[in-house]
Amino acid sequence: MTLVLRALAMFVLAMLLWPECARYRAEWMLRQANERLDRVLRGVDRGAVGLRIVDEAAALARRSAVWLPADPRPPLLEGIALILRGDGGAAIAVLDAAIKAGERPELTLNLGRARSIVGDEAGANAAYLRSAWASPAAIDTLPKTMRASFLQQVSQLESKLRDGRLEAPPPLR
Repeated sequence: MTLVLRALAMFVLAMLLWPECARYRAEWMLRQANERLDRVLRGVDRGAVGLRIVDEAAALARRSAVWLPADPRPPLLEGIALILRGDGGAAIAVLDAAIKAGERPELTLNLGRARSIVGDEAGANAAYLRSAWASPAAIDTLPKTMRASFLQQVSQLESKLRDGRLEAPPPLR
């Protein structure tokens, strides 16, 4: 009887831990995707090799999202990979969906980059301003002249907010 109880206990424990194994695997995939993108961004991998690695990173991020459905990191990494690939339209679709699930400055910042790729400068600027509004440090990767302009706009918006003349944050579109 004790052998049966031990076997049952082991089975229950395995069933309880099974989802954690999948989440662990998803975290590993995110780490791999991040490391691959970092290599490309630092210029370690270039050309055809770089493009292949970017594609691998996008696939890893996409697969990890299955096990981390509410986590913003998979769509963020996939969006960055698509931006590096030059596929702004696909990046916009991925990032828009992620923002609808929960807006974060790093998502809106990269949405701005994706919109810029497709030539939507007004949309890109709206996304950059929204990022700066949410977190001024989020736009530190933009060129210095752009940062200054957005920080000045944020300052003006904050002044309106203090005076009670601002009813909503800057629009994302």
